[in-house]
Amino acid sequence: MPRDSGPTRRRIVEAAEILFARHGLDVPLQDITRAAGQRNAGAIHYHFGGREGLLRAIVEQHVPVVYARRQALLAAARERPERLSGFARAIVLPITELLNGSPADRAYLQISVELLRDTTSPVTPLLGGEDVQDVVDAVAAARPDLAATALQARTFLVTQMVGMLCAARAARHDRPPRPDGIAPTGLLGPEAFDDHLTAIVAGALAGD
Repeated sequence: MPRDSGPTRRRIVEAAEILFARHGLDVPLQDITRAAGQRNAGAIHYHFGGREGLLRAIVEQHVPVVYARRQALLAAARERPERLSGFARAIVLPITELLNGSPADRAYLQISVELLRDTTSPVTPLLGGEDVQDVVDAVAAARPDLAATALQARTFLVTQMVGMLCAARAARHDRPPRPDGIAPTGLLGPEAFDDHLTAIVAGALAGD
C-alpha cells in the first residue's frame, strides 16, 4: 500500500506559509524543506512540482474560505440594500478576519498581497476577484444612480488598500501595538480597525 503523502505535504505547506510571509516569495526552497523537517532536498518538487505549485497549494487552501465568507456577508447585505455599510463589510471582514485568525491565515494574507504585486506569476490569477465583482454588481443593482465604471474601479482599489493595510499589520502581529508613522492608527484595536475600514469602504462605494 502506498504511503499517505498528506502529512508531508501539510508540513511543507505550513513551513512555506511561515517563510514566504517572513522572507518573501523568493525564499530558498531548501530553507522550506529544512523547516518542514524533510531530508529529501527534492521534496517540494516531488510533492508540488516546484515553487509555483507550492504557492498554488497555499492559495487553493485559503481562497474558497475567503470566497464563502464574502458570499455569506453579501447575502446579508442584500437584505438591507439601502445600507452600503453591509456591502462594505462584505469587502472588509473576510480580509480582517484573516488578520485576526490563525498564524496560517495571517501568513496567507501577506502572501496574497505579495502575489498581487507580481503580475507575471501564474499563481496570481488564482486569487480570483469574482467575489469582489459580486459585491460591485450587488451595489450597482442597489444603487443604479452610481456610475458603474467608477464603482468597479473604486471597489477593487479599496479592496487592495484594505489587503495591504492588513498585511502590514499581520507582519507585526505578535509585537505590541505602536503608532503608524505620524498617525496613531497602529493603536486601534480589532473592532475599531474594522469599523474605520468599513466606513472608509462605504464612503468609497458611494463615491463620497
